[in-house]
Order: sequence, then structure tokens, then C-alpha cells
Amino acid sequence: MECGKCGADNKAGRRFCAKCGAPLEIVCAACGFANEPGDEYCGGCGAALKIEAPTKAQPVAPPEPGNSAQGERRQVTILFADLAGFTKLSSERDPEETHRILSRFFEVVDGIVDSFGGSIDKHMGDAVMALFGAPIAHGNDPERAVGAALAIHDAMAGLSAEMKLALQVHVGIASGQVMASGLGSRSHSEYTVLGDSVNLAARLMARAGEGETLISPAVRNALPRGAELDDLGEAEVRGLAQPVHLWRVVSLGGDGGGDTSVFVGRRAELRQFQGVLDSLAESAVGQVVYVRGEGGIGKSRLVEKFSSLAEAAGLSCYRGLILDFGVGKGRTPIGDLVRELLGLTAEAGGEARIAAVEQAIADGLAAADQRMFLYDLMDIPQSAEMHAVYDAMDNENRTLRKLECIAALFYAAARKRPLMLIVEDLHWADARTVEQFARLARLAGEQPIILLMSSRIEGDPLDSDWRYRAGASPFTTIDLMPLRADEALQIAEEFVDITKVFAQECVDRAEGNPLFLDQLLRSAIGQDQEEVPGSVQSIVLARVDLLRPEDKRALQAAAVLGQLFSLETLRHLLQAPDYDCAALVKKPSGARQWREFPLRPCADLGKRLCLSLAFAPQRAARCRR
Repeated sequence: MECGKCGADNKAGRRFCAKCGAPLEIVCAACGFANEPGDEYCGGCGAALKIEAPTKAQPVAPPEPGNSAQGERRQVTILFADLAGFTKLSSERDPEETHRILSRFFEVVDGIVDSFGGSIDKHMGDAVMALFGAPIAHGNDPERAVGAALAIHDAMAGLSAEMKLALQVHVGIASGQVMASGLGSRSHSEYTVLGDSVNLAARLMARAGEGETLISPAVRNALPRGAELDDLGEAEVRGLAQPVHLWRVVSLGGDGGGDTSVFVGRRAELRQFQGVLDSLAESAVGQVVYVRGEGGIGKSRLVEKFSSLAEAAGLSCYRGLILDFGVGKGRTPIGDLVRELLGLTAEAGGEARIAAVEQAIADGLAAADQRMFLYDLMDIPQSAEMHAVYDAMDNENRTLRKLECIAALFYAAARKRPLMLIVEDLHWADARTVEQFARLARLAGEQPIILLMSSRIEGDPLDSDWRYRAGASPFTTIDLMPLRADEALQIAEEFVDITKVFAQECVDRAEGNPLFLDQLLRSAIGQDQEEVPGSVQSIVLARVDLLRPEDKRALQAAAVLGQLFSLETLRHLLQAPDYDCAALVKKPSGARQWREFPLRPCADLGKRLCLSLAFAPQRAARCRR
């Protein structure tokens, strides 16, 4: 299926695009209902579906072959992986057998990289070079790369059993600014990246032991705080003038890794949520709380704080995950909520899941005829009889019955103790998941249940139709604004090794975004203070990649001009006298946050425009500048 967002061709059965993470769906031309891939008839009106490529934005394409001048500087994470002991392995086997082993290895690794949103740059001998952030950025490319590395290591057990060999891999990952372009001659050219980070990733792979992943400082700084790493200290790396601090990856951390940084501000939001809790205590009826904001603005920290307040008030809190990469079968946000309600961990085996379902039925949380739906939610194989009944239902009836089962579970649980259901990153959800949460939202208005959701403002899926389907449930939207300067300084004061002048500079550059501020403080100590951290660049680059080509060129030109310039100057530099920068400029009365727009008018400087410092690194190649 072709992605309607980036144009990538995806394998049948995928729910999210492998290249950009956008949900895949088939929109009915008759009624607009979003159907799942593979559906032949619309679930909204019953009309036959015409499987055609939807209207889409122009994808970000690699430069024309042989024209390196059309390349660009990008923040990219590079992953190298190779088979341990391949030289010895190949010398002891027939070339055809070696070819078979290597082909399966590449097939497994390439599939994992694809599922985490990366792209294969090339195969070299037994090594794979993969890119995260080129040609499309996602905003969390280092985390994706490390997640892919861990999945590659995990996959070696199955591959070893299949090949009847003990196979292990070495992995090295580095992040940094690279030149991304078509490279080669007129007769042969390919899209690739060049830069010190590429060399570093290859060197880290060479240093890694069997089953190990080594990462660079830039990757380490961009990982979630819950990531478990072994600090290996500084090491001399062949080909590099200075020693490099290395870390070995143990895990990305569980759901409860938590952010240990200081929590500042958000007093009004906390009072607002306390009011929601007070209302539930008085009326025994909950509501929907929807937290929105830009990437890095502090949505997850606020949700954690809300969760602590709810638990202190006697609510049971359950959490569902919406991930835009590496999601395995059975890991849906609704399934996560049900799993936690039944007291299961994510790693629970089949026998434990069956026992939990049977116990729920025995306790009256679900009816016996809902067993098949619980089995489906928990990814438990159904019996032949159960499977026959399940398949005999049409898709609409099956979906309705499953939603009734989910609602009955939470209804029964809420009668014993008030609940809070937490779902973050709703902007990544597919159409079916969004529809399921409309049913839960309706339930929140009838029972002592708070449905707490979060989303980025760009990609917010809750439109007026969704709110209509959610019924009359009270709905509280909390839009997070940037922190005030004095609040941001409280975060900076936690870093004892910096001066007040430097702290103020970081606060000014972060412009109220807690994640940007944290990364500036962590990355700039002892380094070039003018350089924007790679983790911040990745978040911004993901937004830039969604722009039209002409707007992207305009943004690169703006970065050349500096922070203040006129529209006439920008048009002159672009050699486009009629260029309209409306897509890049926030209107003064606009309700959306200004950081979603790279440019904004400067009221005190006439017709001049201001370029957000976060977007300043989006520069073209030097030859274009």
C-alpha cells in the first residue's frame, strides 16, 4: 500500500508507514470512513472500496543522480552491524552456503531497520549500513536506531536456530551532521551520506564485542533518561584525533524509567487537573483530559505529574502505548490498557495471559461469550471453534462487539475503584485506534473514569466529528505553552557546572522548550556553544521534511540570511519574486504555538521576519549558500 503522506510503498498488512510512521488507511470515497488495509467493503457505509493511491504531499526524494550540489546538510544517525566471526565462518563453508547465510542475515536486519523507520544505505561484505534521519527524519532517530540494534541482537537467536549456527553481531551507532546527496559519476550514482559520524559508527562496530552495541556521545545524549547504558569511558578511536567517550547499550528502559529532572512551572495546569479530580470525587463521573503541545514542551512530564496526583487521590492508573516504530504484534494501546487491568506484564507468556482472561471472566469483569475478544486483545491463539465464530462475524459487528467487551471490562473495574486510563502520543494513532478511544471517552462521561490523552498539535486527530462520537463527556483541553524565562532558569540551575551567563544564553536559545533547554545544557558544556544539539535538530528536521520543496528551500535561505530579514530579501535570494511564505509564518492571532512555524513577524521591526533559533541549523550545502 502506498503511504498517503510520503508516497512510500509499504508491504501488505502494515498499519503504519515504514518510511515516515504515518498511519495507513483506505478512505471511503462515498462516506469518508477510514478503513483498514485489506478491507474490500467500507465499514461505514458498506460501499465497495476502490483501492487507489490517496492524494498526497510530495515525498522528500533523494537528489538527482550525479548532482552532489543538490545535497543538504542533515542531522543523521548511522548504524553499522556485521556478523561476528564472519571471516572464519565463510572460510569453513562452501560459497553457496555462505551466500545463503548472508542473504538471510541481510533479510532479517533489513526488515528490522525498515520496521523502525530507517533505510538501508548499503551492504558491504557482511556489514549493513543503515540511516535514521535520511532521507526522512522522525524527531527521535537515535532512539529508533538503538531500538533497531536491540531488535537485531534479539533476532539472532531465531536466525541461529534456523541456520543451525551460533550467530552474533557487532553494532556501532553514531549521530552527527552529514552531507546527504547523490554521489558517484554520470554512469552510476546513489544516495548516501558522508561525514565524521559515518566513520565513527563504523569504528564503533569494529570495537564492539559479540552481541554488543556501542554508541557515541551524541546518541547517548538523545536517548530517553530511562535507557540503561554501561559507561566505558574515553577511548582512542583509529582515524580520529581526539578520544571518544563510549557507552554500551543494555536496554532502552521500561515504561517506568521516568524523568528525574526538576519539574517546574505548570501551576495552572496542575490546578486545572486537581479540579478534574475534585469533580470526579463529588459526582462519581469522570471526563476526558487532553494535553497538547509541541515536541519537547513537557507533555510526558505533566502526564506523569497528573498520574501521581490521581494515584494519591485513590485512582487506579493504567497506561497504553502508541509507538510509531518497532511495534510488535499484539502491542496496541487498547491491548496495553486491558493487559495492565488484568495484572499482566508486557512479557507475560501465553499461559499467564490465558489464566488472567479466565480469572477476569470468573470475577465478573467480562462475560463468557466475550472470551474470544479478550483472546484477540491479548494475542492468544483461539480454538478452532472460537476462531470459526469470530471469523463468521462481519467486520463491523466484530469491531462493535470488541468495543463492548472493552467497555464492559473498564465499567466493571470502575465500579470497584475509580480509574484513569493514560494514552500518550495520540498523533501516532491509526484511524481504528482513534475511533476506539471515542468509545472510551463516552464511557468516561458515564463512569468514574478519567481518560487522559496527549498529542502534538501537528497531527492532532481529534476533530469535531470525533468529539461528537465521544458523546456528552466533559472534555478538558490543556495546551502547553513555553515555560517562562524564570521557570526555565530553575532547570538551568540544576546544572552546577555552568555559569549564570551561559545558563541565560541557553534559556534564551531554548525559547521555553524544556527538552531543547535540557539538550542545550547537556550538549554545549565544553563544546561549541553555537551548535544546536543533534537531538533538537532531529525534532526540527522531522517537521522541515514535511514542507513543500519551495518552502524548504526558503527555510534554508532564511538560515543563511540570519535571524532577522525582510520578505523582499528572502525572495531576492531565492530568485522568486512571487514567493509566498505564508506556510512558514505564524499569524499574530493564530491559536497554534509559534514554534510550529519557523518564521514569525516582528511587530517592533516593521516588516521584518524572525527566524526561530531552533530552525537555524537547517542549512543547505556550503556551495549553495
